[in-house]
Amino acid sequence: MALTTTTTELEAVNVMLSAIGEAPVSNLNDSALIDATLAQALINETSVELQTRGLHCNTEINFPITPNVNNEIQLPIGCVKVDTTGVSKDIDATQRGNRLYDRGERSFTSFNSTVHVDMTLLLDFNELPQHVKRYITVKAARRFQARFMGSETLAAFTAEDEREALIEFERTEAINEDSNLLTDSYDTYKIIARGTPRRTTR
Repeated sequence: MALTTTTTELEAVNVMLSAIGEAPVSNLNDSALIDATLAQALINETSVELQTRGLHCNTEINFPITPNVNNEIQLPIGCVKVDTTGVSKDIDATQRGNRLYDRGERSFTSFNSTVHVDMTLLLDFNELPQHVKRYITVKAARRFQARFMGSETLAAFTAEDEREALIEFERTEAINEDSNLLTDSYDTYKIIARGTPRRTTR
């Protein structure tokens, strides 16, 4: 039967269980399945670590956020990195909790117009593209095996899998970026154009 869906979190957990020689599980809702619970927690840990770097799939560029009635900028749930950009680049702001804090004004409530930001958002495992899921799964499986089994034979096998997954991950990320170093890289363009955004929101 042909595959019609990308890797699910349940499938990722079962890959990890197979790495330590355990039988697969049919659901992730049974707290009595200790190994499965530990595997799921390690998938989440690995996913957060990777996504926090900022990937093509979870990075918003020059994203407009409108303040609420209290002149506060509420950041989306799962925002792990944010930086003002484009027409808002001169605002010295930082993330505090789920709000944007104006360091220059020492205030959460000094935003009286739309602010443009670059931000990185944590996505649920099932929302990630397949090349990211695969790398997270294999990396987490290698860590899982090393922490709970420590077999050199199994470690060598999963380490090789991780190298292959990393190569595919980096290749696909590069393709998705579709960037030319000088003209399409946003970071490089900001330096060349002294902060002028590559595109603006009207």
